[in-house]
Amino acid sequence: MTFPKPGRTQLLVRPSLDTRFHIDFEWWQRANQDWMVELRSHLCPEHQVLFANLSNDAKVDHVDPETAEVVRVSGIQHVLITHCSLQPDFVNPRTSLINALLRTFLATGNTPQTPRELGQRIGRPPETILRTLSGPTVYKGIRPYTGD
Repeated sequence: MTFPKPGRTQLLVRPSLDTRFHIDFEWWQRANQDWMVELRSHLCPEHQVLFANLSNDAKVDHVDPETAEVVRVSGIQHVLITHCSLQPDFVNPRTSLINALLRTFLATGNTPQTPRELGQRIGRPPETILRTLSGPTVYKGIRPYTGD
């Protein structure tokens, strides 16, 4: 049996269509998964070639176009936000639901969003998104946003 870490907020209510979700990067660490490998897999073909030998440590300043906040992000994440996510095929009807959701969070700088908002962005029913994200399996670190 595992117990919650002290100080970690646990979601005690079942998520709803108004629950905000995000990519929980701590999940990637706890699951011993390589986030950078995942990021690279979502680059457009052009940038997969260009960034094949880029160090995972390369950081750049990214300016949020809505808030003007400057944050340090990996070069790969920056190119995903500023180029790859703007390509017409970045999210399409053939993109799996989980990859479409992950790519939406990547494109928006991991801004927490509800299943309703996500459904509008990717053209999928919010109820399907909610059922998928509120089940027992955590897909690619997409979890309810608790604000911590």
